Amino acid sequence: MTIDQFLTKDEVEQARKLFNAAGGHGATSVIESQIIKPNIARINKALGQENDSRYLAYCVEYVMSQLAKVPS
Repeated sequence: MTIDQFLTKDEVEQARKLFNAAGGHGATSVIESQIIKPNIARINKALGQENDSRYLAYCVEYVMSQLAKVPS
């Protein structure tokens, strides 16, 4: 699974901004409340199953942390 399978390009960009605003740590809660929970029905449909919003938010934060390590 990749995050672009369940998040729009705008949501990925929003997640990046939230991650950066959190200083690279502890963005899971804000990603969950501002991106995942409001869109969980669409996300569940896209992924074909019921999902835990906290786990998905953690996955998004992890991806953002890995992208932050990639030189631009």
